[in-house]
Amino acid sequence: MPADSEILNARQAASFLGTHVETVRRLARRGAIPSFKVGTDWRFSMDALRRWFEQQDPEGRASSVVVIDDDPEVVRSIARTAERLGYRAQRASNGAEGLELVSRETPELVFLDLVMPGKNGPEFLEERRPAHPDLPVVIVTGYPDSDLMHRAAKHPPIMLLSKPATPEQIERTMRTVLGDPPAAQKAGRKGPV
Repeated sequence: MPADSEILNARQAASFLGTHVETVRRLARRGAIPSFKVGTDWRFSMDALRRWFEQQDPEGRASSVVVIDDDPEVVRSIARTAERLGYRAQRASNGAEGLELVSRETPELVFLDLVMPGKNGPEFLEERRPAHPDLPVVIVTGYPDSDLMHRAAKHPPIMLLSKPATPEQIERTMRTVLGDPPAAQKAGRKGPV
């Protein structure tokens, strides 16, 4: 266990908090977590991080997942899986609605359909990437070899799930990107140790 006076890098802070390293960096960039910058990365005082964590509302700590898809069944399946794991799930039925959601509050993960009326998946990425270059996006599509997928691939970081995705695949993807879900953290411990 690190000493209270120890200075952590972003990866160590993410491990301490039980979250993804990009989530910690995003919080630091927004000034939402006690941090300071050294060179090109963030640093965190263990003592300040511990105090910050203890002051957080457990409900407010849940990572936010945005699901953008014009198929209500896909949206419902992904959102249910996210909520079962303890994440907050926000829903949008097209790219324009998704842009509004993401501009109000940056989520920790986006599940994005490629083919939608109005703004499609690549158009969503083209518009959001400048403001959110590190936002993890999971493309959920029945067209993994399409031109739209090739356009989307120009805006990493992205992952791919082929439709129909099972709840197990969705859960595994969330765990890969976000780390242990809040439900597992609550069952296993009362906060960072």
